[in-house]
Amino acid sequence: MPRPKQFLIGIFGLAFLTFLTACATRQAPGTPGSPPLAEREFTGSSAPIDVQLESYVMVQEALAADNFKEALSALTSLTTLADPITQPLVRSVASADDISTMRNRFKPLSEYLAGLELPQGFARAYCPMYDNGSNWVQRDGPVRNPYFGSEMLTCGVVDAAPGAHMDHTPRQGGIVFMAPDSFHHIEGAYPETGVFRLYATDNYREPVDVSDWSGRVVLEEDYDENTDEFIEVLAYDLVPSSDGAYLEASVGEVTAPAEITAKVLFAGMLSTVEDFPEERFDFIFAEYTSATTADASPPPSTVMTGAPSSVALADRIRPPIPELTADIVANLSSLDQELQTLIDRGAFAEIFIPALQAKAFALALNDRSEQLPGRQRDAIRIAVRHLVRASWLLDWYGDLGNRQQVAGAYDIFGSAANEIYRIYAENP
Repeated sequence: MPRPKQFLIGIFGLAFLTFLTACATRQAPGTPGSPPLAEREFTGSSAPIDVQLESYVMVQEALAADNFKEALSALTSLTTLADPITQPLVRSVASADDISTMRNRFKPLSEYLAGLELPQGFARAYCPMYDNGSNWVQRDGPVRNPYFGSEMLTCGVVDAAPGAHMDHTPRQGGIVFMAPDSFHHIEGAYPETGVFRLYATDNYREPVDVSDWSGRVVLEEDYDENTDEFIEVLAYDLVPSSDGAYLEASVGEVTAPAEITAKVLFAGMLSTVEDFPEERFDFIFAEYTSATTADASPPPSTVMTGAPSSVALADRIRPPIPELTADIVANLSSLDQELQTLIDRGAFAEIFIPALQAKAFALALNDRSEQLPGRQRDAIRIAVRHLVRASWLLDWYGDLGNRQQVAGAYDIFGSAANEIYRIYAENP
């Protein structure tokens, strides 16, 4: 169910203006031309790398908390610890007069440190939305984005190559989504009528004890236009199992296909609701799940690429561009239909490939827009910008498993795609 326009404005807002200028591909850790991680070693003669990183992380955490003064104080300390290679980068950041400039100068320092072999307890993180993709180092745990701070605190992935989607393999035969903190994997299972279970694993797919987590399963809700909120009509509590292995709710007789929404509070990770607000995950079970199938090969994806499984993911999301413009439009239309099918059946974790392929075709149309009359050329460029933004959002929200956000992103995608179809129908 798409949320109303005022909700979408609040979600997408100014934060995604930066997103519009992001590059079409995601950048790997380290700066362009840098040697592989294994070949890059710490060469300083000052404080050990773990001591320098402890001081650096104080800067990162202060920026994530939007605290310019604390970040400046931490930079002063880091300057006294940094080795000759790192020190000029640190001084550049420390000379900033405002937090926006500081964040901009924090990137070269972070890219350098993210390319080193990190000691235990530290992790690389990556944000695809800041300045064409940006890396940083933080403590191992949920994402704390220093480039956006509270504006988009959990935007990014931890300890994963940009563009390489994390392991979404079910451990209980269910459906797996990535939590917004980019650390927890959430798996919903519906093993029998009336029983819903929710499991959690960490960024390395190790089980997480959910004894102090809480939440609800929602089977029915109504939207209140006056308050811009969803009112729960039928909900059941999620209760931790005795060993903390999962949360369970008795939901009555809900036969497959079953649409089940889980609203979960990760209370145990940092202790405050402000740090971890309630998160929403929308599951659609076409049939009952079975843990006995958890280790089996996943069913064939409906994603239409025709590429063998040996083809790298990066190549699968960069489809060949046809010579004829009409064929590009036709491919875009086919991917649009595919996205609708995947969204309708709740296969949110599968939508990233057609979404990013659609982005590639839209950018190809933008490159050929000079062939159109002036007014329609401008209209195509605007539609392409909206479709590219929506494709990134579908990629992001699909991993999170929030149907309302996915639907909202598709509203933007669908409107932009329809405008493209209209223009090319008038200019075959």
